[in-house]
Amino acid sequence: MAGIIIGSAVGNILARYSDAELFHQSFIIGTQGTPAILDLIIIKLTFGLSIIINFGTILGVILGIILYYRY
Repeated sequence: MAGIIIGSAVGNILARYSDAELFHQSFIIGTQGTPAILDLIIIKLTFGLSIIINFGTILGVILGIILYYRY
């Protein structure tokens, strides 16, 4: 989880200061548009999840897995 967070932050920083097209691309996985709503009169539940994946996120996951199994 730490690899995902740190990798996403590094990927966003590299996208801001780099001209490489690789860092500017990202993919959104999850609910698009309005989330699913379950109205039970007493309580209203809203379900939605979006994951944004960029190059830094992938590098962070790989680095996190390597460090996890190495130590």
